[in-house]
Amino acid sequence: MPASATTTAERDPRRARSLIPRDTSRRGELVAALLLLGLLAHLLLAQLTLLLAVTLDLAGRAARWRPLWLAGPAAAGFLWVLAIGPGRALAGLTAGPHQVLGYLAGTAGQPARVLHPVRAFAGMGHWLPRQAPFALLLATAEAAAAWWLRWRRAGAQGLPPPRPGLIVAARRQFTVARVRSGGVVSRTGACLGADSQTGRPAGISWTAAEGGVLVTGAAADEVSAASLQLVQAAIRRRKPVVVVDLRGLGGLPGTLAGICADAGAPLHVFGPAGPGGYEPLRGGGPARKAALVMGMIDWGRVADHARRTCGAYLNDLFAVAAAAPGDPRVPVLDDVAALLGPAALQARMRQVPPYHPRRAPLGERVRVSASLLDADPATASFLAGELAGLRASALGRWLRPGAPAVAQISLAAVVRERAVAFFPLDQARHGRPAQMIANLVALDLAAVFAESRRLGTGAEGLAWFGDGDAIAAPALAQLISTGSGTGLATVVSTVPSPTPAPGARQVAALANVLVIHGPGDPGLAAGELAGSELAGSELAGDSLAGIALASDEFALVVKGPERQVLPRARFVPGRIP
Repeated sequence: MPASATTTAERDPRRARSLIPRDTSRRGELVAALLLLGLLAHLLLAQLTLLLAVTLDLAGRAARWRPLWLAGPAAAGFLWVLAIGPGRALAGLTAGPHQVLGYLAGTAGQPARVLHPVRAFAGMGHWLPRQAPFALLLATAEAAAAWWLRWRRAGAQGLPPPRPGLIVAARRQFTVARVRSGGVVSRTGACLGADSQTGRPAGISWTAAEGGVLVTGAAADEVSAASLQLVQAAIRRRKPVVVVDLRGLGGLPGTLAGICADAGAPLHVFGPAGPGGYEPLRGGGPARKAALVMGMIDWGRVADHARRTCGAYLNDLFAVAAAAPGDPRVPVLDDVAALLGPAALQARMRQVPPYHPRRAPLGERVRVSASLLDADPATASFLAGELAGLRASALGRWLRPGAPAVAQISLAAVVRERAVAFFPLDQARHGRPAQMIANLVALDLAAVFAESRRLGTGAEGLAWFGDGDAIAAPALAQLISTGSGTGLATVVSTVPSPTPAPGARQVAALANVLVIHGPGDPGLAAGELAGSELAGSELAGDSLAGIALASDEFALVVKGPERQVLPRARFVPGRIP
């Protein structure tokens, strides 16, 4: 992923390497001999170089500067050599070594000199400072070589992370100012803020987001703000966007209206705020309609065999309704509720025209389904109660065909027009009907994009579900798996709890991107969501261990196609039009 796409790549641990192979015979003695030889050479011939090299190396370690900082002392030494002349600088460098070597060479004729080695350094106060220009250059090179040797043999542990410098600080300020002014669209995706380590933009590429994005954190408002930033970037790129708000965010309708107006994107709003009706059960085949109805209901209290019976019955019901359509002004769910009785379905079956090519086999299927439902009336009663409760709710009344004063929302049309569909479903206010409609939207969107993949139309888009814990895990799983091959980015927001819902764990396991918004420990949040089996290196990794995020920071994990981990970045909210 390019830098502008915003994450720091987590490379595979580099194996430790050494200039001297570890299996070399008497390797320790050899290394010690080389170090001793180098130290003696410096003490005899390059005393000032040794002192400067140690000083530069210790300064770099203590300050955790990048090795690039050594270019400053190197440039100073180079300019110093030019200022006094290379010949004079070289003479100053060699004056001391020439004297020491001359004195030691004289020990062959005068062995007594060995007893007085200090005389070799006579006049050091005069010739040692003259080594400074070239000594500074050599010391810089030795400090860089020492850093390279440490880096080479660091292996998987690596070196301490470098401290951000002035360049990083300036880059960070530029990134913050750019995003704050509205630059939430990067070259390949959406920008969420600035990388604390490098100062570069931090965010998510659209390619990575197609595998699903889970945004989590301790505060619901901050999680929603980060998710909305992805929505804003998608709308500005004129991607079709579906927003399902289950938290009842007060300022979200006006915010979406402003973003859409600024980008020139049509906005369709479900419910009285639109006003907009939504009826995905009017199009498609019987199997698709049956899957939508089955998927939006919680079947946890129903036995598996009864659920399968209901699914088969609904499939036959929609097949009969397609062969003998009812009044188009009647909502489909009302028609379904009326046909849940075996007698009513058989009566509708008698309205199928005699010339229908599959009238006979369809009649046999209806007879079998009706007999199975007659044997278990409680199942039909449960389904009828669920549908009746949904239609009687304030939100369910908008699951109906369009009217002269009511716009009809079609997700297929939203994708074609690159528009925005907004479903304000406040779960705290509307309860179970809000969850059912959210499940219906997720399944309908998955079916729309699956059809686009089958037809090869190359659709793309983004869907944001404001509370992942409230939506059925199978519906979200189907939507995320569909998006991986169709260009649909599914963004799910959730606030982890001590006992997270199984659906949240499943989404964490399926999502390709995990955004953990502070404050808190990102590694702990990942573990709470994903479970112990995914809390280690597979998801959070060692890069998030022991990190405490501030309230305006987030961590980012991208599983693929190129694994990336960004332990700490500053979240910067973009300007909303």
